[in-house]
Amino acid sequence: MPVLIPVGNEQELIEEHADKLDAVLLPGSPTDIDPVHYGREPHEILGRVFADRDQTDFLLLEIAERRRLPVLGICYGAQSLNVFRGGSLIQDIPSEMADALTHDRDGEPKEIKSHSIRLSEKGRLGRLHPQSRVDVNSYHHQAIDDPGRNLIAVATSPGGVIEAVEDDRGRFAVGMQWHPETGWRTDPFARALFSAFVRAGREAV
Repeated sequence: MPVLIPVGNEQELIEEHADKLDAVLLPGSPTDIDPVHYGREPHEILGRVFADRDQTDFLLLEIAERRRLPVLGICYGAQSLNVFRGGSLIQDIPSEMADALTHDRDGEPKEIKSHSIRLSEKGRLGRLHPQSRVDVNSYHHQAIDDPGRNLIAVATSPGGVIEAVEDDRGRFAVGMQWHPETGWRTDPFARALFSAFVRAGREAV
């Protein structure tokens, strides 16, 4: 059963919420992570930052690490996971990566596939999909630059943008830039991903 965690709670209250959790899902956001968290100056095209969301994600990730709870990060959530682990972000793909595809498609329905990615055969995500190439609905102007501690890139798009990272120790800590939640009813890859996440939550109990 989903448990919604209010953004901006104090650590004690978030700890109380976390007592009910078997796993942590960090969703997307229309905001950007403050680059102060990964030691860089703000880019001129940095979007709006929301300190309470940053704080809430990092507190939940700290709890998840301590309790070894499975983590699934989607878009902003994947970036939170990476920054929490000491990694960094590309603050604006179009201005920092000349060969990258268009990743931010404002105004289009979120379920429309926007580009392809290539999955690593060694990763958890690669084992959930029968082919290494898959089309995804990716909507982001930022991306993972340097993967954080114990995170490895397991999916990339043409042009070299990292589209997914996983924990390299076998723990279920996965972050992806696309939005599987929009296709969980009909997309086999999305259904397999969420099924694996739920199984990991059951096994963590």
